[in-house]
Amino acid sequence: MKNPCPLLIAPLTLADLNSVMLLESMSFQTPWSRAIYQHELTRNQFSHYLKVSPALGKAVLRPLTSQTDTRSRPSEQTIPLVAQGGMMLYGDEMHIVTIAVLPAWRGRSIGEWLLLALLSLGRSKGAAEAILEVRADNHIAQCLYQKLNFVEIGYRRRYYADKEDALVMSLENLNTGPVWEPLETRFKRLSARQGDSLASHMRTRHGGRRDERQPLTCPGV
Repeated sequence: MKNPCPLLIAPLTLADLNSVMLLESMSFQTPWSRAIYQHELTRNQFSHYLKVSPALGKAVLRPLTSQTDTRSRPSEQTIPLVAQGGMMLYGDEMHIVTIAVLPAWRGRSIGEWLLLALLSLGRSKGAAEAILEVRADNHIAQCLYQKLNFVEIGYRRRYYADKEDALVMSLENLNTGPVWEPLETRFKRLSARQGDSLASHMRTRHGGRRDERQPLTCPGV
């Protein structure tokens, strides 16, 4: 079933930074600063960032409750940014550096959709392997990565600012059909369910057709 609020994946820009700062403060114990994002978006040639936002600028936020629960009323909000994520690309290796979803929007597979979009972007630019770090006690995020066939390849002690350990996880052979095709199928399914993607948005506009930096939930991030 399609999302009642169509969503759009597009490149993150400097104009999004106010929303990014709010998302950072709601998602991470040690949020990145505006200066870091300004550097990432304007000076780091290896960085690529994406955002998820309502295609129409406004979102009808439907609580995740039973359809028979009449106490839950949809609310319309102006929400410029629902989620954001980024990666760095070094040759044929991409490093997922951040993914965050607004708390009220978690549990809707948005984080998974955004991660698949980053993998698709990296693959299109020649990536054959994706690597990320995740907190050793963040079993929910690890569940998502395992679902997408990431495997643990290392352990980094006292990796985060609060001295928490990190697991290093990797997805290899991203440039091969047997690895990518199931992920691509899932990406297309989520794109249809969320209601929009960057490509379909562009067709609508121009063709008239319709550190722990992964605080995700699983299943259904």
